Amino acid sequence: MKRFFFFIVIIPTLLLSQEKKQQNVFPERSNSFGLFAGMGIHLVRAADIVDYINSTAQYSQRVDDFATAVDFFGGVEFPIGEEWGIKIEYSHLFKSYTFLGRTGGTYEFFYSVNAPTLVVQKVIPGNGYFVKFGAGGGYHIGNASQKFSFSGMTTQYSASGIGIKIELVGQTAFDENFFGYIAGTLGWEFVGELKDDNGAALVMPATNNPVSLNYFHAGLRFGIMYYF
Repeated sequence: MKRFFFFIVIIPTLLLSQEKKQQNVFPERSNSFGLFAGMGIHLVRAADIVDYINSTAQYSQRVDDFATAVDFFGGVEFPIGEEWGIKIEYSHLFKSYTFLGRTGGTYEFFYSVNAPTLVVQKVIPGNGYFVKFGAGGGYHIGNASQKFSFSGMTTQYSASGIGIKIELVGQTAFDENFFGYIAGTLGWEFVGELKDDNGAALVMPATNNPVSLNYFHAGLRFGIMYYF
């Protein structure tokens, strides 16, 4: 978490420090339509998933509250004014666990979230860069699977619900159209209870309480941006 907030602080500083170098190379351009894509690394706290694994796994296999997950993302940006823009983004975040169960055998647990998101952005242009502050949300779809080695069976689960996020994006020019893309994000997913194809919920072993795919995430993203 400290590294994440460190990057959040230095992104604008690094961009501004490059202004003198770039002002004679890349003139300040207006915000325009563009495409972007990249990859992110996130710290995720999925409380119910962690509790479920820790109540199923051997004590030596217990997992931490925060885990590292990866996402791939892409989308489009377009202006709605000189200082405002809209971003439509699609991302796919995923995480897997493998652990020994208390009654023996190996469990493989995997979850992923498909997250189409609409983000409103405040745009600050400069000589060879953009800084963008954004917030938004969307209706997201989660999936999970669990395989138990003793039976060899894999059970599929799904869930859906609202996700929201805030972000700080820095874009630095490589040429007049291509920009590097770095972002810090915070998000909350309210995806709901995981249920199988028959509508039966995944439950905690001890309490029989349903397991949700709700989680908080904080991450760094890297990618490229192309402006038309």
